Amino acid sequence: MLKKASILSLGAIVALSPGIMAAAEDGLKEKQNEEIKEELVNTDSVIPVEETKEGEKSNGKAGLKEESREDSERSKEKEETSEKLEIGTEEVQQPSDNEKNKEKSEEKEDNEPEFTASDIQGTLSGSISAFNEKEGHYYLNVKVNITNRSLYDLEDTYVGFSLPKDIRVLETGDASVFELFEGDNGANNLAIKLPKMKAGAVKGINVKVPVVGKTSVKAVNSSLELFVISPEGYVSLGKISGNANVNYANLKEEWHFNGIAQALTDFPGLPKNHFGMQFGFKLQNLTIEKVNNMKVEFIVPNGVKIHKPDQYEEADIPEALKEFVNRETGDISEALTINWSGNTAKINIGAVDGGHTYQGFFSAVGESKLSLDVIKGLKVKIILNNGSKTVRELTVPIELVSYKGSDTPKKDNSVITPVTNLNKNNPVKQTGSANNINNTSTKTKTVEGGLLPKTASTYPLGALAGGMIAMLGAAILVIRKRFFYKV
Repeated sequence: MLKKASILSLGAIVALSPGIMAAAEDGLKEKQNEEIKEELVNTDSVIPVEETKEGEKSNGKAGLKEESREDSERSKEKEETSEKLEIGTEEVQQPSDNEKNKEKSEEKEDNEPEFTASDIQGTLSGSISAFNEKEGHYYLNVKVNITNRSLYDLEDTYVGFSLPKDIRVLETGDASVFELFEGDNGANNLAIKLPKMKAGAVKGINVKVPVVGKTSVKAVNSSLELFVISPEGYVSLGKISGNANVNYANLKEEWHFNGIAQALTDFPGLPKNHFGMQFGFKLQNLTIEKVNNMKVEFIVPNGVKIHKPDQYEEADIPEALKEFVNRETGDISEALTINWSGNTAKINIGAVDGGHTYQGFFSAVGESKLSLDVIKGLKVKIILNNGSKTVRELTVPIELVSYKGSDTPKKDNSVITPVTNLNKNNPVKQTGSANNINNTSTKTKTVEGGLLPKTASTYPLGALAGGMIAMLGAAILVIRKRFFYKV
């Protein structure tokens, strides 16, 4: 991001009027002039003069051995006076001082009024929006009101204020309306771009800045500073008349966590009282620091028996879960490992970087003698753990959804007619016949639409088919990375 400019050329801020350019350059050159003076005080440029005088004094002493002590003292006093005069003359005649004096003299002759930042009056207010789950961040909503009471037009100018150290601005949204840089105090400064303003104009600006973070800072009342910003860097023109009042009270959560459980009532190829199940989760680290050893648990309630897949393969997100699992271009996806213990599924996520979102889904087969109405009322407990510590816990109802996978399989000796449950008040009933159920020599590893995969057997469950018939499960982990502006 931007760095403080050592000096800006006139071309870098050519849009500004001469008075503002002078103010910017004066602010930058003041420090340089102080450094030049300090160098002049400490310079060795007067040493040759001293050495020459010492030489003269030495020669004089050699040729005046016959002089009286009184004459010698007068000569020495004269030499010291001459030396002081020469050194004083050298200091006065420095080119940089002459040039500065000439510039100031010309400015006074032109009688041009100076630009001061305090001639700009304004207020800035800001507040944090509710967390936007779809976009995965908060917004810092900034409102600026500015009055240009100076005699100059403003262009390419910004008003800025400091952010708390545990908040980060994200590389998303309309970055053309703000700039981020590290100020002299070491804090991140957020600068809001002002529109072009004629002398005497009044303007109002509304800007949404995407942020994440968790902070103990509730509200900040701070000064507002006026900046000139160009590709070379930024220059402060000084503090304006007005304050920034920003409320950060909404930034109090460390995690966003959500989950979902679904029963596929008409998944093809399942026997009586069996149905497909899909589970989804979404967790986001809302802080700016990496957190290790994150885990997720799904606990399916009594009344439903889970038949776990023998293995899981990466698959596309199911149609019924696409609203919940928000996959976007550029996301990283990988296989998700699920360990079942009875009705409890455990997923080890590992380290989650600051701002990043981890979301995923996985499948299984449920068995129950309960009616669909009762199953619909059951609650699945979902727990987010940091190691052995519970971070979040929630319960979600089992949703009843329709199968929206591949085309209906053809009726043959190895695949039964798909079940279609038109009456939602009754359990799924198996239709078709189950011939040659021992024909298990072939199975397909095709994962269709991210839903439960088919097997070559009449039933996907080995126990029901009279032998251990492997069942594949569909799963995926999607990592959505969020990047902060670098300062």
